[in-house]
Amino acid sequence: MVASASATVDSPQDQIYVESEWAALRECVYGSPETWVLPVFLSDVKLRAQGEFGEFWANNQGRDVKDAWPELFAEFSSQIKGAISLLESHGVKVHVAGEISAENRKYPRGQDHGVSTPWMRDPFVTIGNNVIELAPRSFFHRRQRFAIREILAATMDRGARYFSQPDGGADDYNEGPGWGYLEGGDVFVLGKDVLVGNSGGCSNPEGARWLQHMLGPEYRVQTVKIDPMFPHLDCVLMTPREGVAVACMEALPEGLPAFMKDWDVFSVPKSLAKGHMGCNNLVLDDRTVVVPSEEALNPVAEALSARQFEVIRIPYRVPCMAGGSFRCAHQPLIRI
Repeated sequence: MVASASATVDSPQDQIYVESEWAALRECVYGSPETWVLPVFLSDVKLRAQGEFGEFWANNQGRDVKDAWPELFAEFSSQIKGAISLLESHGVKVHVAGEISAENRKYPRGQDHGVSTPWMRDPFVTIGNNVIELAPRSFFHRRQRFAIREILAATMDRGARYFSQPDGGADDYNEGPGWGYLEGGDVFVLGKDVLVGNSGGCSNPEGARWLQHMLGPEYRVQTVKIDPMFPHLDCVLMTPREGVAVACMEALPEGLPAFMKDWDVFSVPKSLAKGHMGCNNLVLDDRTVVVPSEEALNPVAEALSARQFEVIRIPYRVPCMAGGSFRCAHQPLIRI
């Protein structure tokens, strides 16, 4: 049976739509607290690993963290569950990523490179009513879609236009027309302006070109150069309200886009952005931001408070150690 093209949703509030980074979060996909298998070191992984944890990761590639470091996994799982509970307490509907089958864990090379479903920002993006499965450069991101395929497909009955970007296949990287790469951590929805980060290791200009083609003239897509030591734009930028940004300016060699030139920007140093994910926080709405409770992030919390935001602090130490804080963990389905 063919689904009716006139299928309707119960309420306009249930319709899939993401207006901006600072619109009120109503529904999202969030990372799973159940499974974390350290990705095998390929060129895409080395951008994430750092410090003492980076050494642990390098020495335990492909191992389940439950076995390799049980105490760390317990703290990690507890902190993700805490974030999900916080969202739900604020009325956000949360879909938690499921499992990836044994065979799909081998996609696309017949090798299991690890499972990173605790961070679900990268395999898709929602822009307006467009739900788009992306073509990440990173192998461990490429198979994340299999943990949420049913969630994404269900959006078609709720006003979404559901698309998939051409996949990158089994090669590490290809260049030229048709070889666009996009990862959700690089994509910012600022109304009709859409930013795509370009560090040289993840999303690329060809991916931004494809996104502009797919979205059409209603949107303006532009790339933002990032220091190669950072994988994604959301490692160096947060936009909690129109006209306000938290940014690592020394990691943006060409600065912010021209339309943001008069914004109030709180600049964080590279050490805070890289070592503690200082820009990668969770915007609940244009008045409320969640920041990890670690002491190193106090300056970010204080800067937001000074700009009249309510700042909520909860523990998130371990996900940050692995290179992904609150924004990396979720991808919205409704922000209106």
